[in-house]
Amino acid sequence: MTATELNRGIKKLGKQFGTDKSNTPEYEKEYKRLYYADDDFQYMNKDSVLTMLRINLRHRFIALHSFGINISLLGQ
Repeated sequence: MTATELNRGIKKLGKQFGTDKSNTPEYEKEYKRLYYADDDFQYMNKDSVLTMLRINLRHRFIALHSFGINISLLGQ
């Protein structure tokens, strides 16, 4: 998955959560697929990271104490 596809998928998922308030298993599967595609947040842009954090704060798909634990600061 390229960075463009990843960010586009996250943007689409964010719009779906904005319109549909239900917490369905399909959304959880898609969220986890996108999260684990880039769990070190190397290819996500700022808006994508904030969208993933906002969705996770509301639905707790990933435990908060481990969300973003592998983040790559300074591209290392």
